[in-house]
Amino acid sequence: MGGMLATRFALMYPDATEKLILENPIGLEDYKTLATYQTIDQAYQSELQGSAEKIKAYQLKFYYDNKWKPEYDRWFNLLAGWTLHKDYPVIAYNAALTSDIIFNQPVVYEFKNIKTPTLLIIGTRDRTAIGKDRAPEYLQPTMGQYQVLGKKTQQQIPGSKLVELEGVGHLPHIEVFEKFKSAVLDFVEIENK
Repeated sequence: MGGMLATRFALMYPDATEKLILENPIGLEDYKTLATYQTIDQAYQSELQGSAEKIKAYQLKFYYDNKWKPEYDRWFNLLAGWTLHKDYPVIAYNAALTSDIIFNQPVVYEFKNIKTPTLLIIGTRDRTAIGKDRAPEYLQPTMGQYQVLGKKTQQQIPGSKLVELEGVGHLPHIEVFEKFKSAVLDFVEIENK
């Protein structure tokens, strides 16, 4: 969601946006053209089923290619901890609203309008796609193909730079922090010269 939000901000407030850095952003494809819609109430009921076990299974499959490392625990615990709190229903409802925004307000068609210097950092192993479980079975393998989506998006954003991190999933800043940091610092320093 952060990438979609940052993109929307850059589009709405180009004079206030000096640089845009997108790291494996959600929204590089229009999910509503691929998956069936779920109501906010349906999404809320699904979110209420969240648990540490389900979150870890999802991250293992889509983020870390079934290779968990102990250094992922602190980040995972932040997310999974929400499900244990008495106010989790509030968080679940907000997550359902967020999913609805992601699904119904795609930014993919507006990348061409970005005027801000933009860096795309793409972990090529990422397969994250909103609604993948609601898409026809034959389409599911085509969704969230970041090794393709990153290149396509870079071509759409005028003057943007693409850094592909081979074999990395959805969270390069956790999985390969030094490579992520290097890409960010190179971009910031180049743009400041």
